[in-house]
Amino acid sequence: MAVPNGNKKPTKKKKFSLDDFKKKIGGEDVDQKPLEWYKCSPALQKATGLPGFPKGYISLSRGFSNTGKSTSVLEAAVDAQRQGDLPIIIDTENNVGIERIKKMGFDWGGDKIYVQNDFLLEQFGRKKDPKRNEASIEDLADAIHFFLNQQEAGELPKNLCFIIDSLGTLDCIRSINASEKGTSDNNMWNAGAFEHAFKSILNSRIPASRKQNRKYVNTIIAVQKIWIDAMGAGVVKHKGGEAFFFGSRLIYHHGGIAAHGTKMVGATSKKRNVSYGIETNIKVAKNHIDGPLGGISMEGKLISTPHGFIFPEDIDEYKKEHIQYFRDVLGDLTINADDIGNKYTDVNIDGDVELNVENLNREMKENFGKDMNVDPETGEIKE
Repeated sequence: MAVPNGNKKPTKKKKFSLDDFKKKIGGEDVDQKPLEWYKCSPALQKATGLPGFPKGYISLSRGFSNTGKSTSVLEAAVDAQRQGDLPIIIDTENNVGIERIKKMGFDWGGDKIYVQNDFLLEQFGRKKDPKRNEASIEDLADAIHFFLNQQEAGELPKNLCFIIDSLGTLDCIRSINASEKGTSDNNMWNAGAFEHAFKSILNSRIPASRKQNRKYVNTIIAVQKIWIDAMGAGVVKHKGGEAFFFGSRLIYHHGGIAAHGTKMVGATSKKRNVSYGIETNIKVAKNHIDGPLGGISMEGKLISTPHGFIFPEDIDEYKKEHIQYFRDVLGDLTINADDIGNKYTDVNIDGDVELNVENLNREMKENFGKDMNVDPETGEIKE
């Protein structure tokens, strides 16, 4: 209490309030919304111990070609649509099979936005450079900013789920210009472009949507191919750079590390043989999700089929459920599920059949002076 001065009443010293101070500077604590998921197939849940992909996060499905990456993200797109959220499928590889995703339960005539490279080029690339002939990494980032801005303006009043298939397909503007001029480019340009163009998306715009004071929750789920840095003791590297690896809070790794770790799954009848699936390893390579499922790291096997993932032990049930599909592709309308046999064929690091790990190890030793000691069953590098 201040000392009285004459007949003046004592003045009370103002009590400090940290909450008032934070309100004054706009730094109040804001709670996060309850964690929700885009659920994938029961097979993926059983193999990984996780429901699928968390809403409000950046997640990655990575691996070599043909290891089930696209299957996982398309399963998320199906559930996003089922929940009433808006899937924005950005198909930079022209790889999303419309009939396939419809088999998985996606309503192609329902709510969705489907983006291909032509849209990226016309709406964003050529507005900067009318002479440009290819969509770029920067155009991809501009498209995501555009849809988020439209949401903030009230034009897209829904949760947005961006499905990107895939990262590493597009080059940056600098690389495109160098290619068109016939001059040399540098892979580090693409890596730098990803880091610069996506910095605010990865670090702010998507994660901030989890806060209670934000109306919508937005999510990015992306596919990214990998390559192996043989000089770095078999370290996994990501095509296009490491920006999304660092920005992702959940990463599923499909297949092996040094090799595919996959098998072609085929069905046989008296008339025809047909390959209908890929048996692949899947594991949780990174899990920084905030919640009771954070930190969980499990692995198992899946079979990627035209209808989504199934667990290997459930293959007979799958054949019974989809017997008409097998009758159509095998050209035999009389067969029953019990008549369809299975065959498995190993797949090598290039996605071709007949994996030969001995040759891979020998070539590594000849070229780099060390045997990578790859497990022929899983494609993992042994300790």
